[in-house]
Amino acid sequence: MSERRGEIQWLRAVAAFEVVIVHSDLATKHLGDPAVVQGWYGRVAGIGVELFFVVSGFIICLVAPRAQGGVSFMLGRIRRIIPLCVIFTSLAAAIHLSAGRYLIAPAPITPERLLRSYLTLPQWSYPVLGPTWTLEHEMMFYLVVAGALLLGAPTHRRKLALGAVVVALGCLGCWLGPYPNVSVWTFHLASPYMLAFGFGWLLCCCEEAGGRERAAIGVLCAAAVLLAFAVGQDWSHRLVLRIGVVTLLCAAALRARAVLSADGALNRMAWRLGDASFSLYLSHWFVLSAVGKLAAAAGVPHDLALPVRIAGILLAMAVGLLTYRLIEMPIDRFLRGMTPGRRRAALAIPPRWAAGDLPIPERVAPVIPARPPGGVLDGRVGP
Repeated sequence: MSERRGEIQWLRAVAAFEVVIVHSDLATKHLGDPAVVQGWYGRVAGIGVELFFVVSGFIICLVAPRAQGGVSFMLGRIRRIIPLCVIFTSLAAAIHLSAGRYLIAPAPITPERLLRSYLTLPQWSYPVLGPTWTLEHEMMFYLVVAGALLLGAPTHRRKLALGAVVVALGCLGCWLGPYPNVSVWTFHLASPYMLAFGFGWLLCCCEEAGGRERAAIGVLCAAAVLLAFAVGQDWSHRLVLRIGVVTLLCAAALRARAVLSADGALNRMAWRLGDASFSLYLSHWFVLSAVGKLAAAAGVPHDLALPVRIAGILLAMAVGLLTYRLIEMPIDRFLRGMTPGRRRAALAIPPRWAAGDLPIPERVAPVIPARPPGGVLDGRVGP
């Protein structure tokens, strides 16, 4: 019987919920309500980005060894991410073409940009559906893993070596920076976000390591953080700190596995939200923006801004769950059925979320200026 990794589901649920909160300004922007990202929360707002990336590294370390080679692994990642991305990117493009002022990412939609957005290829400007910028970093991490799988079966030693390589790429990214002399492919391959993927990968390696080896992995991660601070500039320091914090949070959640995996109403709710987190990530921007426009059209007074914000958050979560049930799951089942000779391996994690791996939330502008001026995604602008 497969064992549910409840602590991972909790982490995904917390990250998804935090993303929706950050973007809930879309539901109240026409009511003159102050931005939710202010005060103490402004220091940690959008940390769900880093949390999702660390969790992704952990999950990929679990599922990659079960792939039948690098090509099979990469095709599986494409099958899980691209179809839903194409659907919601097309929706964003259709909204823009029907009402040009409704553009999630403030840049013209060109054929090249649309194609890169569909395929999640690296680009300096935001994708047509702005939140999917994170999928570009995900795909580069997947390519690194796929390349390693092409070199041979992922033994424990090879997994440790790959984790160290990914962490090294993150440190290199802190040194290179998002500057004009760095190509867009280089920036995505050697990005500070690779630290998050690498730390998550190494956390998974700790589960099959002994006490001394775990200590060595901890020392490696701590040394990587210090190195990233030493070689990076101000723009990367805050990001590295956030990655370090969420890595510690993930480690704590892994220690609480028994509690977070126990059957109970609260845990079941978190697991469902974790299942639907990719769908929630892709759909929440549309829902919150629609709530904001409906509130403005209905003449909702400013005094009701907080209830509107809460209603928008709850509605976004409900739509995310429905999207998962009615769109994401059927597409996944259909595409799995079309894969010749595919046999499902017995996983130690539920296929519903293990296959989906990771929903990645949208960039919060102050985190990292990876895009050029004019490409900043304003949380108070959208369809």
